[in-house]
Amino acid sequence: MLGELPKLGIDHLLEDKKALHRLSQKRVGMITHQNALTQTYQVSAYALQEKIGSALRCLFSPEHGWNGQGAEGEKINHGFDPHLNLPVFSLYGKPYLKEIDIDTLLIDLQDVGVRCYTYAATCAQFLEALPKKDVIVCDRPNPLGLRERGPRLNPAFRSLVGYFDVPFQHGQTLGELLSNHCPKQKLSIISSQQNHQPYHYPWIPPSPNLPSWESVLLYPALVLFEGTNISEGRGTSFPFTCFGAPGLNQQKLLTFLNDKKGVHARPLTFTPQSGKWRGQECSGVHLFPTHYNQFELGLELLAFLKNTYPSFEWIKNEKGLYFIDYLLGTDTFRTNLEKTSLAV
Repeated sequence: MLGELPKLGIDHLLEDKKALHRLSQKRVGMITHQNALTQTYQVSAYALQEKIGSALRCLFSPEHGWNGQGAEGEKINHGFDPHLNLPVFSLYGKPYLKEIDIDTLLIDLQDVGVRCYTYAATCAQFLEALPKKDVIVCDRPNPLGLRERGPRLNPAFRSLVGYFDVPFQHGQTLGELLSNHCPKQKLSIISSQQNHQPYHYPWIPPSPNLPSWESVLLYPALVLFEGTNISEGRGTSFPFTCFGAPGLNQQKLLTFLNDKKGVHARPLTFTPQSGKWRGQECSGVHLFPTHYNQFELGLELLAFLKNTYPSFEWIKNEKGLYFIDYLLGTDTFRTNLEKTSLAV
C-alpha cells in the first residue's frame, strides 16, 4: 500500500502561523494549477485561500492551464476560478502582464527533473519580466532524484524547452533551479521532504501525459522522440511508456531492448487518437522501467531507430530547425549520429 504524499513546501507554509499572518497583510499572486495538491490532497491554492483569505488576489498558470489538462503546446487563454472567485492569468502563449497588482508571488508546481519540461522556464521568464517582488517557492521533490545526466545547454539552442544551463536531467528541485538562475529576484524557498523514491507515494500527474510513475521515470528517454516522427505514446493509454510508428520492425526492436538493463518491454500495436500518427496503426513496444536512470536509453533508441527504421525522420520546429537539438540543448548528438549513419 502506498504511503502518504511527502511533506511539501506548501504544507510547511500552511503550518507556519507567522508566515501566514505576514502574507495576509500582502497582495499575493500564485503560480500554480489544480494538480498541485497538499499532503492531504487539497488543491494548494484553495488551502492557501482558507488561511489568508482576500490577500490571495490572482493566480497564474503554466503550460496545460489552470486545470492541468490542456494539450502540449496549446495556447491557453486567461480564465477564472469560481471556487476562489479569482482571475487566472495564463503564462503560456500569452504576453506577460505589464502591471500586476501584487507584492508577493508564491510558486507551487511539480517539476519532473528534466530541462525540457516547461514549468521552471515559464516561472523564470515571468520572474525576469516581473518588477522586483518578494518571491516564495513552495518546493516539491524532484521525482528523478539528484543524479545529473545528459549534455548541458549550448546557448545557441536556448528556448523554452532549453532555458537553464544545467544538464538535461538536472537533479535539482524547481526552487533550486530558480534560485540559481534568477539572482535579481528576492527569492526564498520553503523546502519539502526530499523523498523522491518511485512508488513510495502516490504520483499526482502535473500534466496530462505523465499519468504514472512509469511515465515519469521513462520521460527522460522517451521525450526525445518528440524530435522525431516516432510516436511517444501521446493519444494512447500509455503516454511516455510506449512508442512506435507504422511499419516499424517490432521483433528487431524487442531483441534490441531485451539486452538492456533497467527496462522490460512487451510488443504493442496501438492507434493514437491524437498527436503523431493519429488514426494510424503503429507497431511498437510498451516499456516497464526497473530504475529511474533512463536518459541514456533514449539516446541508444534514437541511434537504433535512425539506423534500422527506413522511414525515420527528424522533426523541425516552426523555424525550420531540428527540434531534437533544442530538446537536448545541443546539435552534437544529431550531427554525430548523422555522420555515423553515413559511414555505415
